[in-house]
Amino acid sequence: MQKKILMLLVLLIVVTFIGLNSEIFTMIWNSDLESVITILTENLLLTFVVTFVLMIIQNSFTVIPLILLLTINVTIFGFAFGYLWSWLTSVVASGTIFYAARHWFQSLILRKMGTDWQESVKDHGFMYVFTGRIFPFIPTSLINLAAGVSSVTFKDFLMATALGNLIYFFFLSLIPYGLLSVEMNQYTLIALGFLLLTFFLLYKRFKKKKNLSLFKKNR
Repeated sequence: MQKKILMLLVLLIVVTFIGLNSEIFTMIWNSDLESVITILTENLLLTFVVTFVLMIIQNSFTVIPLILLLTINVTIFGFAFGYLWSWLTSVVASGTIFYAARHWFQSLILRKMGTDWQESVKDHGFMYVFTGRIFPFIPTSLINLAAGVSSVTFKDFLMATALGNLIYFFFLSLIPYGLLSVEMNQYTLIALGFLLLTFFLLYKRFKKKKNLSLFKKNR
């Protein structure tokens, strides 16, 4: 009962905040970045709250492109702080949705998603989340929800999210400065993904051989 009350309280606060600042959120929905940045630049406290709420929404439903959020952050705060603030809020928001999925909506999500995918997530929890973070083809919200109702530990989820977003957000943050195009970003991430996948497969093979040798030694 207490968890449901807390959930409703959080939702009420977020909805109330969005309602009080509906003009800004409407501009963001319409991708009117110039007007949004002009308004937010005049109030940094409002900027912190708005961008954090936007990151929670993005991690819940993925209706707002990440590049849009990072463009707002790096334009107002500069590259370094905008990148780090985007990364920090993404980790917190992902962790929040993960917790909500696991403790509040698990039965509902499992009914919608089924259970066929759970075995692969169970065996490769960290890499499932990490790969999902660096490849832009999987919606952020889907990763959070699937991991939340799986057997992935919160520690592995948080570490994989923090590391994956640290890499992915760095490349996204370069796009508003014209240092990287969206097409180049995709190719770079694909190359990086294959490199990491190769490293992971080599690591698993090495670990398997090591366990096998220990097993033979102990016989």
